[in-house]
Amino acid sequence: MQYRHRRRNKRSVVMVVSGLLAFGSVLGHIKNEATQFPDIEFSAARFDIVVLVGAGIIPQTPVFEPDKTLSNAELASWAALAEGLGRGGENPDSAALAAAALEKGMLGSLEGDASYADLNRLFFAGQLSVADGQQAPTKAEAASYIATSLSGAAGQALLEKRNLTVGGGGVVTAVTIEEGHHGNAYVMTVGDQKLQMDEHGRVANGPIDLLQWEGRNVRRSFVRGSGDDAKWIYLEAEPRERAPVIEASPETGAPLSNAPSDDFASDAAAKSPTDRSMLYWLVLVVAILGVLLFFRRRQGD
Repeated sequence: MQYRHRRRNKRSVVMVVSGLLAFGSVLGHIKNEATQFPDIEFSAARFDIVVLVGAGIIPQTPVFEPDKTLSNAELASWAALAEGLGRGGENPDSAALAAAALEKGMLGSLEGDASYADLNRLFFAGQLSVADGQQAPTKAEAASYIATSLSGAAGQALLEKRNLTVGGGGVVTAVTIEEGHHGNAYVMTVGDQKLQMDEHGRVANGPIDLLQWEGRNVRRSFVRGSGDDAKWIYLEAEPRERAPVIEASPETGAPLSNAPSDDFASDAAAKSPTDRSMLYWLVLVVAILGVLLFFRRRQGD
């Protein structure tokens, strides 16, 4: 009887730990502007940078260096990814990607700085109008130039190369975690679109724990694949402002408001997921320690 009781306890603990591990694995690959690169948190282009990582155009390097002038070598690695000339993923071989673009004749040299004219030619077949084509953009400016053009006519061909389409927007009415072919995954209903989130999906202006997205309003999204294979690859939420706190001025007694700006709300939304996910992992560690203590005590008996 005591043996059966031990087995039931063991199964219960294993189920709890397995559930926590599964939830942690769902969170593990979703990233936002606070977790994608450590140096873009205060960049005005942070959302556009995350878009292009999700689209498979910007390599997932350890840092992004948003204020650095975009070099021809870096542009070559971006263009090679966009054309599918090499592998992406985390910490890809950027030098090999650049070499592949050079070999295909996409650029004449990897030396020197890139220009807006180069961006227009490589990503949009020269279809965009450029005021000063020879100007060298920073990496952040280059990311915004590409990302803001994706939803226009010139961006359609680029999206097709990446097997992407512009998704819908609206209120997130439901978020669940469901078992899929490759493990657990988020399933989100945005407006009238219900799709699974890609396991390597990217989000902006919101937490990486997508269960917290219910009720948020999505203003920009992209979908990879079509039909039954379609998945969210990028979701960007409207900023959420906190309710203003009314205080009285010590000099005049008049009411004062400390309501945050959209930028403040955006930064707060970006930082919150890290704290929330840390809590989940803390719970997991406590659970595992509880299992170890339980079996050590039983062995002592």
